[in-house]
Amino acid sequence: MPAVPNFQAEVRQMLHNRILDAAHALVCEQGWQAVNMSRIAATVGISRQVLYKEIGAKQALGAALVQRETSRFIAGVIAAIQSHPDDVAAGLAAGAAFTLRAAADDPLVTATLTRENDAEAGLTPLLTAGPNPILAGAIEAMAAAVRSSYDLPDAIDRQLNSIVEVDVRLTLSHLLQPMGSIDDAVRQIHTTLRALFDAAAS
Repeated sequence: MPAVPNFQAEVRQMLHNRILDAAHALVCEQGWQAVNMSRIAATVGISRQVLYKEIGAKQALGAALVQRETSRFIAGVIAAIQSHPDDVAAGLAAGAAFTLRAAADDPLVTATLTRENDAEAGLTPLLTAGPNPILAGAIEAMAAAVRSSYDLPDAIDRQLNSIVEVDVRLTLSHLLQPMGSIDDAVRQIHTTLRALFDAAAS
């Protein structure tokens, strides 16, 4: 029996997406510090009360925006991991390469990294501060993708989440504070991952 459409849920999801689209556009044009709830409400065509009920305060809006962007990146990372079915270190390194190259072309990431003179007031802490549910979710999703794509020995499987966390944090470090080319960064990440997997297997 087909599922019955939930009209109210669909309308709420459409509203949620419109709110995030409006915030995304404003951040790309003027930076996160220019975002305020009155401007977002006016752009979407709703009251501030409706906006607060749907999304919460500005910090919650930022978290939702980063979560959506992270989910989009994770889908590409998982595809990159799966493109190396015989080499888990190469797969994770390919995921890092996808992230760094896609981020370089992403207007939200570019705006966040170039416009935030005060990092504490911007979107960056939503990815780097801990404890961090967004970062933890990304690590869990990537670890699950690795487990479904590779037949890992038990010794490696036990340490997989820690290895993936190193991969994610290294990738973020190269994204936020690049010191060379993307190719150089990917080589460093690949070398580190290879050493970690070798150590876990021994």
